[in-house]
Amino acid sequence: MLPVDKSGNPQTLAESVAAFRLEQRARGVSRHTLMAQDGDLGKLLAHAAGNAWGRWDVPPRTLRRFALELGERGLDPASQARILSTVRSFYRWLFETQRIEADPASGLRNPKLPRRLPAFLTEGESAALLDLTATDFLTARLGCLLELLYAAGLRVSELTGLDLQDLLMEQRTLRVLGKGSKERLVPFHEKAAEVLRDYLARRREFLAEKNLPGTPALFLNQRGGRLTPTSVRAFLTGALERAALRARVSPHALRHSFATHLLSHGMDLRAIQELLGHASLSTTQRYTHLDLEQLAKTYESAHPRARKH
Repeated sequence: MLPVDKSGNPQTLAESVAAFRLEQRARGVSRHTLMAQDGDLGKLLAHAAGNAWGRWDVPPRTLRRFALELGERGLDPASQARILSTVRSFYRWLFETQRIEADPASGLRNPKLPRRLPAFLTEGESAALLDLTATDFLTARLGCLLELLYAAGLRVSELTGLDLQDLLMEQRTLRVLGKGSKERLVPFHEKAAEVLRDYLARRREFLAEKNLPGTPALFLNQRGGRLTPTSVRAFLTGALERAALRARVSPHALRHSFATHLLSHGMDLRAIQELLGHASLSTTQRYTHLDLEQLAKTYESAHPRARKH
């Protein structure tokens, strides 16, 4: 079955692509996404023209050849995956709107993407980043949020989502609401507790001086509202510059550093999984890496036969 217009006349490939674009705009898809889809479907149109096919009852192997051509042209795997995602969405729309009887793109698979580990800081860089003296509310807030990111391995959204009631100071534990609204308890060390106590005192003084009402949010902006993840990222950039660190990293790098450093000091991978709030151990393994030298040292200290010599 070919795509048809309202009069029942078959549409060309270009006409159906144009209809899909109009439907996407009507749905309120962002301008950035629309531009990317235009480029992706333009490549499909070019491939169809170059191979003299424009029918919509093409077999899956026709689209597999298109996918193969993307790789042969030297496109990186991420770009290939984005293009194929658009093509799958386009054909799914054709199928769901009954313009075609079968979806030839349903079996298209993305190329294997290289596993990229997020950036991380060394133990020395982490210490340098956190080595600051609080002199007022702003510096105390910066020191506290950086300390907790590294001490508890929090996502930045988890950090900014903390309320005062989530602090269990006597137990040195945080009640954290993670992905999927899953709650977990995460411990923090005494140094982090000291930084927290100092920040809480300055937080009370700040609200009193500004005559601002009380709020449950732990981390406040200068208007007394909840701090946003965007602000935390900006603060981290400034802190890296202050510490003269070469690294250009996001707050997530402190979470990754947390997991990496714990693993390098012998903590069990499943324990780290619990601290990070990962549902799958395989996800935790993506966050943990040791260089060969550290692996060799761990092996020598852990293997029963190695320790006997």
